[in-house]
Amino acid sequence: MTEPPEDRVWARHPRRTGAVLIVGAGAVGGFVAEELARIGFSPLHLVDPDTLAVENIVRHPLGAPELGRPKASALAGRIRRDFPSCAAVGHCADFLELSAQEQRALVREADVVVAATDSAACQREVNEVALVVGRPAVYPAVWVDPRIRDAEVGEILWVLPGRRTPCYACAAAFRRAASDTQAARGARVDIQLIALATAQVVTALAHPGDARAGILDPRRTAIYLHGFTPTSPGVESIFPTDGLSSRSVRVPFPPRPCPSCRGWRYVASSDASATREAGVPSSRAAPEPRWPVGAVLAAVLLLVTVLFVISLAQGTHS
Repeated sequence: MTEPPEDRVWARHPRRTGAVLIVGAGAVGGFVAEELARIGFSPLHLVDPDTLAVENIVRHPLGAPELGRPKASALAGRIRRDFPSCAAVGHCADFLELSAQEQRALVREADVVVAATDSAACQREVNEVALVVGRPAVYPAVWVDPRIRDAEVGEILWVLPGRRTPCYACAAAFRRAASDTQAARGARVDIQLIALATAQVVTALAHPGDARAGILDPRRTAIYLHGFTPTSPGVESIFPTDGLSSRSVRVPFPPRPCPSCRGWRYVASSDASATREAGVPSSRAAPEPRWPVGAVLAAVLLLVTVLFVISLAQGTHS
């Protein structure tokens, strides 16, 4: 098949380029990959150890012809066929089982990393590697809770390296307080909404100077997205009305240093770096510098000594 001319492909939709690593080619990761290919990103590296099962096809971009095939390689092949300008590569592998060198090599090649697995351990590992290598990362998930409908609420956490934002580990307590999350369950229509929003976050992170980057508020690094389903009682406090809606949420730094990124509530560089880059005032003032007690006492004693010497000199002179 002859590749269509790019000037016509991108005539109505300016292409956004960049390399993206997507760990997890399931329901969420699969649709994110397709949307990023439509936007223009290339290359895309997809990492997933699983094969497509019958119970996957109602919510996955792949269909029955790919049953039994590895999700990552099958999806990469389909993207290359449908979007020839996208160099999609599938890796049938568990990210957790890759060597540290292989993990870092994959992350280092990416401009943005998307972790869309249903394994909290794998999400944490991606977080660690992205922080070490210094790559922004996005963590899309679907809320799973007995009080709410499947895939009714999506959560998209985005992380900048260098303690500029709370990392995935920083947000652990925050996420537990909201709901358990995973990327495996839910209706296709709601999962596609989460994937579309995730692709926009990836675009903003890859092109911080683009007008689209305005969707990211450095003081609110998680996005809650409600689908078209009626609002469940469990989320009425967040989404009081039915229908499609979203909320940007401030994820706080933990009160003690995070074991992964070392960011914490009282590190002034955390908010200062993010707000300087974004050109907005910080919502939390940095703590005022405090003089050590010993230094204060020494300064007082020195002042008293100087005054005493001056008074003696004046008395002698008179």
